[in-house]
Order: sequence, then structure tokens, then C-alpha cells
Amino acid sequence: MKLIPYREACATLAAACTPGPEESVPARRALGAVASRPAIGAFASPAFNNAAMDGFAICAADTAGAAEGSPVELPIAGELKVGAYAEAAMPGSACALRVATGALTPPPLDTVVPLEQAAVIKRPGATVLRFLKPVEEGRNLRMEGEEYSAGAAFDFTGERLHAGHIALLSAAGIDELYLRRPPPLGLLTTGDEVRPPGAALAPGEIANVNAAWMAAWCAERRVPVAHAQHVRDDPGDLARGFQDARESGARILVSSGSASAGRHDVLRQALKELGARIVFHGVAMRPGKPALFALLHDGTPVFGLPGNPLATAAGMRFLVWPGIRAILAMKPEKPQRKPLAHSCDLREGHTHFLLAHHDNEIGALKLVRPQRPGQAGALAAAHCWLRLDGGRHGAGALAGSYPL
Repeated sequence: MKLIPYREACATLAAACTPGPEESVPARRALGAVASRPAIGAFASPAFNNAAMDGFAICAADTAGAAEGSPVELPIAGELKVGAYAEAAMPGSACALRVATGALTPPPLDTVVPLEQAAVIKRPGATVLRFLKPVEEGRNLRMEGEEYSAGAAFDFTGERLHAGHIALLSAAGIDELYLRRPPPLGLLTTGDEVRPPGAALAPGEIANVNAAWMAAWCAERRVPVAHAQHVRDDPGDLARGFQDARESGARILVSSGSASAGRHDVLRQALKELGARIVFHGVAMRPGKPALFALLHDGTPVFGLPGNPLATAAGMRFLVWPGIRAILAMKPEKPQRKPLAHSCDLREGHTHFLLAHHDNEIGALKLVRPQRPGQAGALAAAHCWLRLDGGRHGAGALAGSYPL
């Protein structure tokens, strides 16, 4: 097994996992997909001048000269309600209109006096608004197009769309947009000693942690799973599992276990039966060193990850996920730089991926302890992954921090 540097592995994945096809999709169904082109809005925001609060709409110039000894009074001439307004409700000058939050407020009205600040005077046959000082123009009024104009371009190319994007696109009147959806995955776990979660375990048997974890990891990221299966340590069974996953619509195949070079590690033989080309086998990363990457004859990527839970988790996060991002043509992932709460010594020549949690009292990251590759508890205790090169890192040193 010849180890390649982690950076080289990432470059290889990016070259092999080429962007998938675009599709035109209604904006309301775009959650979790990645925008592939800019979209052009139909509406301005706000689409019209409107009141920012309940009160009275006036023309500020009508209050010029108002003072304690010589108040200005404007008759209340009508009301502006939310929704389409009647032309008859449009005011002339030197008057006020009651207005509701969000109601269209047409010129010459240019200011809203909040309800709680209004001095309303009732007289027989008339109700007026009294001012003892001039009012500043433009107060409490949302102006047409102040956020963006009609025809504005919204360029989220390479970004994964979340609920906030959907809200903005809907507000701008964008009904259709071009995007790429996450490719469906085929997930296979291996091992004669592995039993379904919850099953009784005989001595030497273990629960299938990886099957449950990988499915949950995909669900969290809205990555579809086309096929999930456990197979015995048999190259023919694993090869058929890969075939079944591909026929089920999976565009990326991921196996957990049998990735090393022992007598019972069958991944390489299974891939040989499928006529796959092994691109690399072995990455200078910890955990996850025996990771394998191959391509089927039709270009389908295959990731073979070690079976220890933390090795599988690191491989999914830092090999499979970059491959998915390449297919989605996503923007490069940038880690946050966070200080370490304590020092650590790491093996030279490897890229290390460590689970950590936030220490809010000191504003730094503490490594989860213990975090042994064969134990899953660290996954539950962690808030993030850290990426560190080998060598000594002192307390306070900055580390690249990635979401789980």
C-alpha cells in the first residue's frame, strides 16, 4: 500500500468527480441543491413604498414651521390598508391617512408617524393630527427597491441553498432556477462479524455502527441514499452489492470495511471482478489511512473506507464529501481558524483529523478524549472536526475547524 499525501488525494478526487448535469427546478424544491447559474428577479424589494409600522402617513413638508406656540394640524382624511389600494384613497396635500404596517404608501406621502407618538385631536366633524415640531422626512417608510431592484441578479452559483435562499428567491419572484442536486449514494458495509443494530451479539461479534451512522450522516446533509446493504467478507458478494447499488441509481459507491491488505480484506478483489480502475489505495491521513478510491468502467466513483467507526467517519467527511462537492461544482470549503485549548503531538508525515468540542469559557477547542478509531463515542461528544498537520501544536495554536 503506497500512501499519497492527503492534498494529492483531494486533487485526484476533484479531477475524477466532474460536475454533474444541471436541471431547471422550481425554487420551492431547491432546498439542499447547489445553484449552477445566476437567477434574475422579477420584483423589487420592497415592491412599493410601504409603512414600517402602524400609524399615520403624511408629507413631512406639511409640518414645516410647527412649534409649541404655533402647532400644525393635519386632518385625518382616510385610511391605507394592507393590500391593493383604491385610487380614491390617494391623498392630496396637507392631510394624513391612517396606515397599517406593510400598506402601500403612495406619494406625496413620505413619512409615517408611529401610532404611539401621534397626537390625535377629535373635534366635532373632524379628527386632526397635531404637530408641535417638524417631522423628519422618510421616517418609518420602506422605500421601493431599497433592498434590490426589479431585474436584479442573484448569484449563488456554487452555494448549497438553504431556507434563507428559498425565502429570498421567492420574494424576488424567481420561480425556476438551474441547479445540481446531490448525487445518490450506494452504502455498503462489510464483515462476517457485523450484526444489525439491536441484535444479540455472540462473543467476537459487533453491531453495525457504520450502517446507521452513514445513513444518518447522509440524511443530515440531504444526500439521497439509493441503496444500503451489508455483505459478507466475500469478494463476489461485495461486487454484487456494488452492482445492485449502481442499478438502484447510485452515482457514488461507498463501502466500509475490507479496505486494508489483510487476508480477509476483499475490497480490491471485488473491484477487480468489476473491472474497476484503482486510482489510489492508501492516504497519509489519520484515521483512515487504508482508504481506497476507484472508478468503474462508466466513471462511477467508488470509495473504500476502513471499517473502524472513526476511520469511516473521517473518510466520509474528508474524502467522500469533497467528491460530492466536486460533482456539485461547489465553492471551495474554507475552515474556520480556531485556537487549541491544549497542546498535542501528532505523527509526522500525516494529515490528522481530530474530533473536538467548544470550551465556551476559554473560547478554544478541546480534543475529545478518548477518540480511538474503533469507538464511536467521540462522534457523539464532538462539535467539529479539526485538521492538523503532523508535529507539535502548542496551546493557542490555530487549527482548521470543520463542521461535522
